[in-house]
Amino acid sequence: MSEPTMQDENSVTTEQNSMVQRIALEVKRREPSSINELVLDNCARCYSIQGLTVEFCNLRVLSIINVGLQSLAKFPALPKLRKLYLSDNRLSSGLENLEGCPNLTLLILAGNKFKSIDELKPLTKLPKLSILDLMNCEVTSVDGYRETMFNMLPQLKYLDNADRSGVEKDSDDEDDDEDELEEDNENGGSDGEDDEEDDEEYEEDDNKTGLKALYNGTFEEGDDDDEESYEGNSDEEEEESDEDDDLSEGDVSAESIEKPSKGEKRKRGTDDRQENAIETNKNDDDSPPHKI
Repeated sequence: MSEPTMQDENSVTTEQNSMVQRIALEVKRREPSSINELVLDNCARCYSIQGLTVEFCNLRVLSIINVGLQSLAKFPALPKLRKLYLSDNRLSSGLENLEGCPNLTLLILAGNKFKSIDELKPLTKLPKLSILDLMNCEVTSVDGYRETMFNMLPQLKYLDNADRSGVEKDSDDEDDDEDELEEDNENGGSDGEDDEEDDEEYEEDDNKTGLKALYNGTFEEGDDDDEESYEGNSDEEEEESDEDDDLSEGDVSAESIEKPSKGEKRKRGTDDRQENAIETNKNDDDSPPHKI
């Protein structure tokens, strides 16, 4: 008889350690205090909370769905927890263990074993609870269930996905935005630091942009100087070319004056020959006529 008992204890220990292993897998090498969201859904059967401690002090969202939970006895105080998902387990009591989560706004207990409203009275110790889901629990069939729950929890806005009038909750309801806004307000200090860092980065970007613009402006001025110098050089080159042209024209005219062209040489030679012929004729006229 003792042997089966030891086997049962070992199996229970293994099942309980499975949550510890799952937490280690989810956390990896991070510090528990740095974790904001933890999902332990569908891990091996765990009858109670194992491995979840007060070290997860900054946890805001916790999901332990369908793991076979029967007790919340070891549920740690998580002051910043806002959303807790415990659906599809075997819970029927023990909600008083959630009193260490005063900022809890959403609690999903659908698919558990709650049968009477008295088992739900510990929820009155959660002043910010605004969304509660008990669908598929036997307690929902109790006479006057909805009216009683809304009277017992006056801060409650939605019960089983509907408000006091029976209007179903919209998935994009403004209350979700309000919850997120409240969450941001709680972290006002850290958010302020983030805003300051963003402002500093923005100023640095502006400075970089200003320097870049200044650099570009300087660069453009340099370009203008280059263009002016280039234009000046071109003007000088044009002037030099004009001077060269003038010199070349002067050289040509001087040469043309100093050295006669071939046509002028021919003309001068012809004139010289004509003058010689005239002189010869004159000489012939002056000579006495020949006698026949």
